[in-house]
Amino acid sequence: MFFKYCIRLGILFGFVGLIYGFLMLPFLFKNKEQDAKTLRIYTWANRIDESVLQDFEQKTGIKVYLNYYESVEELLTKLEVMPSLDCDIMLPSNYVIARMIDAGLIKKLDRSRCSFMKKIYSQFLHNDVDPNNEYSVPLYWDIFGIGYNANIIAKNQIDLRLLFDKNAIIGQEVGMTDEPREAIFLTAQYLGLDLNHLTSFDLKKIRQVLRMQKSWVGAYSDSQQGYFLGTETFAIAASDREIICRQMLKNDFVKFAMLPAGSMLRIDSIVMNAATKKDDLIYQFLEFLFSYDVLLSHCEKYCILPTSREVFQDLDEKYIGVQNLYPGSAEFNTLVTFNLGLSQKEINDFWIHTTPLGNTQGF
Repeated sequence: MFFKYCIRLGILFGFVGLIYGFLMLPFLFKNKEQDAKTLRIYTWANRIDESVLQDFEQKTGIKVYLNYYESVEELLTKLEVMPSLDCDIMLPSNYVIARMIDAGLIKKLDRSRCSFMKKIYSQFLHNDVDPNNEYSVPLYWDIFGIGYNANIIAKNQIDLRLLFDKNAIIGQEVGMTDEPREAIFLTAQYLGLDLNHLTSFDLKKIRQVLRMQKSWVGAYSDSQQGYFLGTETFAIAASDREIICRQMLKNDFVKFAMLPAGSMLRIDSIVMNAATKKDDLIYQFLEFLFSYDVLLSHCEKYCILPTSREVFQDLDEKYIGVQNLYPGSAEFNTLVTFNLGLSQKEINDFWIHTTPLGNTQGF
């Protein structure tokens, strides 16, 4: 009796499975067809406006999906763990591109299909991480410096002691970056160290200063530092220019200052995942992304800086936030590229050791 019941139950499930498979067949074929005309992009937030993509999708029939990451280290980990990650284009910061090339995570570009390259300022091309731009195309750039409340601090008062010297800070707390690489850069400048040759002894001194600073840091953050300045929570904060500039559009008293010894230059470039097979779609999208109207709209909405000469020259200064800052200017020539020669594990360990209870061994 039990055996007959199992047979009947199996027949029933078999019929249900056949009916379900028949109904899903068109859907499955449709998904394959749609997937053939899709692009998946891994990017920082505030780089590509999803509403702008609608125009590209309507004109080309190519659907674009955006995926966001909070750090390039997060992206690298995903790619290393999942080489077949469903991703076609990425927008990492330049300092990790050499690692991506060495690990075989990205592939060479077809320069003959990149007509927009001639629009890019020469200052952003042929850098150390990709000398011939075989793998990367610079799209945006920015600088890391100091945001401050001009009602409380005058521009000529800007000094790193306002972040690191308890006797010099204005107010009870300061805003500090949560990015270890930026924190090391700031502290090394404060201590007057050679950024190109940081020794293990230098890193110990940097760690000691950061651990001491922790007692008057109100918040370690990236995107929130503009908000903290705008709400007058802090009088000063270490942050990227774009974050402070967006707040400057809302509050006249919020200002951005370059670091006295030179702010850090960051370049965000486009690279292609080594596993992608959608080159034709990618080059269509890149032409769209570098087009004048699209690039200008992104820069105005997010206060990001384009590598394109024709777009930057037409960008209103209120979206730049710093006077006389343009490729080739005296201010631009003070910018510093900082390629910290540590592995990601070493950087993470260093950051953990800045906490008061952290292990004091190692760096």
